[in-house]
Amino acid sequence: QTPRTATNVLQHIRGLATADTSAPSILRPIGSNRKIAPSAGEIGVLNWPPAQGVVAVSPLPETVQAWMMDFETNDPLDIIDVQRSVFAAPIRTDIVHRAVTYERNMKRQGTHNTRTRSEVRGSTRKVQPQKGLGKARHGTRRAPQFVGGAKAHGPVPRSHETEIQRKVWLMALRSVLSAKYAQDQLVIVDNMEIESHKTSDFARMLRHNGWSPAVSTGRHPSIMMLPLMEPDTVTALDNLELASRNIPGVSLMNAGDAEVYEILRHDYLIMDRKALDLLQGILKPM
Repeated sequence: QTPRTATNVLQHIRGLATADTSAPSILRPIGSNRKIAPSAGEIGVLNWPPAQGVVAVSPLPETVQAWMMDFETNDPLDIIDVQRSVFAAPIRTDIVHRAVTYERNMKRQGTHNTRTRSEVRGSTRKVQPQKGLGKARHGTRRAPQFVGGAKAHGPVPRSHETEIQRKVWLMALRSVLSAKYAQDQLVIVDNMEIESHKTSDFARMLRHNGWSPAVSTGRHPSIMMLPLMEPDTVTALDNLELASRNIPGVSLMNAGDAEVYEILRHDYLIMDRKALDLLQGILKPM
């Protein structure tokens, strides 16, 4: 062994001062082989190496492909990429039910009303003596138990509106768009401008494109057209509005006012490229 001189001790202390303190060390009490866990926040053998964040990566691409069709001829023009999170999202029927209930409650008028015993017509005279007849006690004929009397606990004018979280409603809209895409009932067109404003020409175009059943079947079409109606494009869609307003089962709605129930109750959903960009910007998860 090296003799423990003052010079050797001094060199050993200097070596400890210049040692790398970032490396883990095993702490043991003096004269024992038992390990002691390092204190919280210190670098030791129990928390080395530092924990790394784990990020889940989907093996699927972020986009799916869809056809870009011509509105008047239904001929394919191009293949475009659409967001998978919007048009291939999981279809949550429970969330769609909540959104449909919310939207239909908003449309209820709530004007139902019945007359109470203070509003119904009739005298307030007591119909029979209180005692002596052996019958039940009665007062006025306005009471609910008499024919022509009031309604007990009847409906009154009120609002049927309910509330829903915005993220839940957006999830429902993604679900119905994904269902239309999965069932091949989503049609994306470049624009919805047509030359003629005649209803007969528009109905003939729908049958030619396969969006409307034949006349011999006696069934009405079920089409929701969803263009983006901007101030500069409203005049270009005048012919479309005039031609489609008199066809049962064909609806025209602005893409900015899209509703889950209206999309769900129609067979085909037709939207233009501007409406597609708008919906993808709104519905893409953060």
